This record gives sequence, structure tokens and C-alpha cells, in this order.
Amino acid sequence: MYNIGLIGYGGFGRFLHGAWSAMEDAAVHAIADEHLPSDASGATLYPDWRDLIADPHIDIVAIATPPNTHATMACAVMEAGKHVLIEKPLATTLEDARRVIETRDRTGCVAAVDYVLRFNPIVEALQAWSQNGWFGALRRMTVENYAQDETLPPEHWFWDPDQSGGILVEHAVHFIDLTNACALGKPQRVEGLSLRRTPQQEDRVLLTTVYDDGLIATQYHEFARPRFFEHTSMRFVFDLAEVDVEGWIPLSGQVRAMTNPRSRDALGLLPGFRTTRRHGLSEGLSETAPAFRVGGRDYEAEEVVDGTFSISEPKDTVYRDSVRAALADLIRAIEDPSHQPRASLEAGLASLEIALESTRRAHE
Repeated sequence: MYNIGLIGYGGFGRFLHGAWSAMEDAAVHAIADEHLPSDASGATLYPDWRDLIADPHIDIVAIATPPNTHATMACAVMEAGKHVLIEKPLATTLEDARRVIETRDRTGCVAAVDYVLRFNPIVEALQAWSQNGWFGALRRMTVENYAQDETLPPEHWFWDPDQSGGILVEHAVHFIDLTNACALGKPQRVEGLSLRRTPQQEDRVLLTTVYDDGLIATQYHEFARPRFFEHTSMRFVFDLAEVDVEGWIPLSGQVRAMTNPRSRDALGLLPGFRTTRRHGLSEGLSETAPAFRVGGRDYEAEEVVDGTFSISEPKDTVYRDSVRAALADLIRAIEDPSHQPRASLEAGLASLEIALESTRRAHE
């Protein structure tokens, strides 16, 4: 049984506590927050996070505080000989992110970033598509994210770049990491645009990243919509497939793919996949054309398959499963030194580099 120390008990900290309470090999032993909770029965409470990391009964510390505190806390946790799971972003500066990595290497502790999208079944399937090339190269990826700001008053730390790093650092790194996980190449060029509602509130941002494998990824994030219109959609365009995904916690979507015997089974990796239409590629063509040249590459395909996919569980359940999987992956790395965390600190640094460069470009 691994005892967890949880630093930060806002909405997300409470969510983590509830999710991990169902795990058999981990339990929240202590909570640190300047406003001590009254509904955390069974956990030791600390008003100062430094006292929590000194608790000899704690094995792993999870950090769920504003972004500008992550690096200092994570380094202190590892200096105390404890493993750490860090809520995104890894840090708000590259210097701090590299300091966390150096501390991990020096102390030998296991550390990871809580990039929950890496543990979503739909994302896992699309990452496997890209890595195995079943539908050719991933050429285009888009993210459209519309969020409400009703719970983010002007004085909230979210709007203060010194605390949050801005939307691209605090929020978009989830999706930047998702793109990095699916891309086979490295970022080659980063651009950014932004608009401000007030001098203190930058509420709309646009990010474009060009990878050296030919992928062009674009993200738009807006925190200025009514709650009714909150929505996130993602599109993945492969040489031989187009996939549309719904939800910032991906839950469903639709796909159209040109398939052959080698790639057909890969559709089944999408949870709840169901074929809605299937037809041979000769339909509508003057003659059968089993070979295709796309983006300078030759492919073979026999038919077009249209389909839908969905995860049967509700959003909160999928979200809880993902944060449990993230913690389980950290525990696996603790028990098996040959296992590298799937959401590594290096992944956290890579996504932060893109977020900060896009922010810099937007402010030029």
C-alpha cells in the first residue's frame, strides 16, 4: 500500500482524493492546504506543505497547486526522498522545469506529470495508429476548445501569467503533449496569436506547430464562452483516415478510413467501434484502383470504412480512470526501474517549450 500526500485541496485535489480512494494499492494519507478541509476524514491535515513532505509515512506526493509553485514543491519532495506526481504544467519556466529534471536524476526518485489524456483509450488508439503507420502518416491535427469563465473572476490566479503562465502553459499543454505523443517528429516551427479582453485577461489564444515529419498542428483555446457552449473537438488527419473526436476528456467520435487487411483490425482499437458504412474503392471510379499515392507515398487500400466509436462510461468515470492509471503508472515505475513513466518529465518539458514559444510569438 502506497501512502499518498496530496498538496492542494481545491476542486482538482478533491477530485484526485475521490478517484484514488477506490484504488487497492494506494490511499491518500495526508493533505496539505492553507485552508484545511473539513471533509477529508481519515487523512492527516497539514496547513503547511513542508510538514507534509516531512511525514515519514508518505511514499508519494501529488501536487495540485497553482503552476508557479510546482517546481519548488516537486524539488523539495524529491529532496525529501519521496516520489512525485506533478499536475500540469511541469513548471512555468524552462529553467524551473530543467531544475525538476536535474533533481530527479540526482535523487533517483520517480517523477511524472499528470497528463491524463495519455491514459484515455481513444488517445491510446490514435497514438498506436501513428506509431505503427497503419493509416499512413499523421499530417494534420486540430484542437478547438471553448470554455466558460464563470468560475474565473478577474482576480483569479488563472489570469495572472506570473502564477499560471497563461492559457497555453496552464491549459493547452495537455493538448500539446497529446500532439507530441502522436507525432513521430520533433517541433520545427512554432507560431502564436492571442487576444485580450482586458489588459489583465488574455482569454483567446491560437497555436500552430510544424513538426519535421510533416505534421501541422493547430490549437485554439478560448475562455470566454457561456457554459452552455463549452465544447472541445479534435481532428486527426492521416494519409488514409480522418478521425473526429469529441470532448476534452475524449468520449466519442467518428472515423472514415481507407483500409486493407493489415490496417482493418486497427479500427477495433477505438473503443466501442461500430461500422456504419463499408464500400469498395471501385465504387464511383472508372476502374478498380487498389494502389494510391498520397503525399509522395504509395499505399494499398481495398475499401472505405465509415464508423463511430464511443466509451460507454460517463465523463467523470473516464476521468477518474485516467488519473488512477496515471498514478498506477508511477507506481509501476517505482517497482520496476526499467519502466519509464508514460508521462515523463521530459514530455512535460517538451510541451512547455512549445507553450512558452507560442506565447512569446503571440506577444511580439
